[in-house]
Amino acid sequence: MSEIILEAKNIKKYFPIKKGLLLREVGQVKAVDDVSFQVRKGETIGIVGESGCGKSTLGRTLIRLYEPTAGHLNFEGENFLKLGGEKLRQSRRHMQMIFQDPYASLDPRMTVGQILRQPFEIHNMFTPAEREQKVKKLLETVGLKASHVNRYPHEFSGGQRQRISIARAIALEPRLVICDEPVSALDVSIQAQILNLLKDLQARLGLTYIFISHDLSVIEHICDRIAVMYLGKIVEFATRDELFKNPKHPYTQALIGAIPRVGEGKKKMKKSLSGEVPSPINPPQGCYFHPRCPKKMDICSQKSPQLTTAGSGSESSLVSCFLYSNESSPKETL
Repeated sequence: MSEIILEAKNIKKYFPIKKGLLLREVGQVKAVDDVSFQVRKGETIGIVGESGCGKSTLGRTLIRLYEPTAGHLNFEGENFLKLGGEKLRQSRRHMQMIFQDPYASLDPRMTVGQILRQPFEIHNMFTPAEREQKVKKLLETVGLKASHVNRYPHEFSGGQRQRISIARAIALEPRLVICDEPVSALDVSIQAQILNLLKDLQARLGLTYIFISHDLSVIEHICDRIAVMYLGKIVEFATRDELFKNPKHPYTQALIGAIPRVGEGKKKMKKSLSGEVPSPINPPQGCYFHPRCPKKMDICSQKSPQLTTAGSGSESSLVSCFLYSNESSPKETL
């Protein structure tokens, strides 16, 4: 069993809704609602779901760009949420993030050299001459030329800008990198290059990834284990092979069933989900998915299911569904 590098327990992130002259709180957006999982050293955890399910908010909360509303977060055995000041700054060296839009995440007024030198300057690492050498080596590591050091972000293509973002993320030799949809804004051919670069860096540098995406084909290509999110909650957590061969939660089944398949000709498409995604401001009572679920039972509108083990041995999954819970009975199945 590999070492646990990150452990999230009951993480919640609610955004207040304020109205009126006095800006009184009248409600909350439950962007992340009671999420728990573990990340093992050297693996890639995928987080997948529809737009608005809380994937990116979860990633930013794990690195404390957003402070969690509740929950516990341990990084390498240390309570990450209790760190502050210098200790937090030093700990953040080991947790980095690659953002979705490289053009927005790179300062347009800074050259590539200035952008990549900045981490070393903030942490007071190396001499100026050593920093220059480190910057040039970083550029070459991600497939760019050392001579690009004096160029600005707007002088690069989208794929090249994302390579610069990756170089910045690995500059301080982190242990964990959170990738927030790093290829969704790129052409398909460039996506493959960036994904292969990430896998190569993981093998060479011993990196651990949390990879956030709405694209199941990308998730299947790069991830070892996958968490499926719906309306701020994890509804299924399984290995890549088990999730794609034997999806258990009705939502996961619908997502995988919607993937276009080459060579299927005019085969009848599987029935898509009905209804709209409920509002995270006022989620439904019981299971959040039950208003759209084709397999809902009476209990689904009354109680919220917990993640339980489904399957056995190496093929077991964690599923949040009463179909796999002792609390439901076969008579209730529609």
